[in-house]
Amino acid sequence: MKRKILITLIAGVLSISMVACDKSKEENSKQTKSETKKAETVQDETLRRFEDIGVEFSVPSKWKSKAQNIDAYATQAEENIEGQMIVSFIPDETMEKARKLSEEADKIPETDKEKIKKAADEIMDLTKEFKELWTVAVIDKGKEEGKLQKELFAKYKNKDLMGKEDNLEFYLLYNDTLDTNGLSEKSKKEYEEIHGEIKEFKSLIKTFKPVTEQEKLSENKKLEFNAKTLDGKKIDSSILKDSKLTMVNIWATYCGPCIKEMPDLQKLYEEVKDENINILGIVSDTPDPDNEELAKQIVSKKGVKFANIIPDEKLMNGILQDVSGVPTTFFVDSEGNIIGEFVVGAKNKDGYMKEIQDRLKSIK
Repeated sequence: MKRKILITLIAGVLSISMVACDKSKEENSKQTKSETKKAETVQDETLRRFEDIGVEFSVPSKWKSKAQNIDAYATQAEENIEGQMIVSFIPDETMEKARKLSEEADKIPETDKEKIKKAADEIMDLTKEFKELWTVAVIDKGKEEGKLQKELFAKYKNKDLMGKEDNLEFYLLYNDTLDTNGLSEKSKKEYEEIHGEIKEFKSLIKTFKPVTEQEKLSENKKLEFNAKTLDGKKIDSSILKDSKLTMVNIWATYCGPCIKEMPDLQKLYEEVKDENINILGIVSDTPDPDNEELAKQIVSKKGVKFANIIPDEKLMNGILQDVSGVPTTFFVDSEGNIIGEFVVGAKNKDGYMKEIQDRLKSIK
């Protein structure tokens, strides 16, 4: 299991082709979803799309053989910058270091949490070796220019306006000279070649009106599934008929805040079950044998008694596609209709109880 966790961490940091864990505002910032977002890979594997900031790009033709060396992520809003899409080059020697660290970490006993955490931290530290290529900054012209924009624009020689959407302006920021310090001759050549595709890259950038996470999630109106629980029992959406309200908590085995809030969820479950209110979990990084086993260990250790679902295709191709951060929680009535907005991020027992009471008012 520990190897699986560490490989997930490496993939999240080192691979543009994966929708890996986004970094949370809360604890374990490198292992959870929220503060920064990896590219969403759509049907075309060469297309990277960031709906939250309204930017997408296709991989230039000369990049395709080196796609594993390209990292892309988007930041959240700060001051008058609605977000940035940052594209970087990952040297081969950095990926080799990650591979060796993973092999060494695989030898660590699962009981040695301190060493496992240290190994994960060492892998994450490798991001410092990434070499930036370009940044696309989304500027809200309806807000006063902040310190962050001034510092960001002073950092780059070239500031090309790529598009406009309402009050938003999209700027491609890049320099003509590169920082090749610390690179091998091979990586230096590759870095320069990739950066040399700036003209093609510019032609492949598209901008559009950003779609917020709540807007994406609000497109889901009903919960339907025919799946199995972590215990291997069959479960489908007919179970919703047994409760006037069901709280559904989407989590992942790599998510620190998800795991931390589980005792509160269990306490909440025990408090509300006699009021005909149920709680279900959905383990978003399953089906996967290793993750399923890890999830079983987590819920056992945390004393979770409510059912946790291994998602079926309907869940994976529906709600889970629109969830970019875990934990994400939503509420459904006895017919499976989604009530109110989705809750993104962890809460305590009292916070979730308030959400339940708010939903109950709308279904009376």
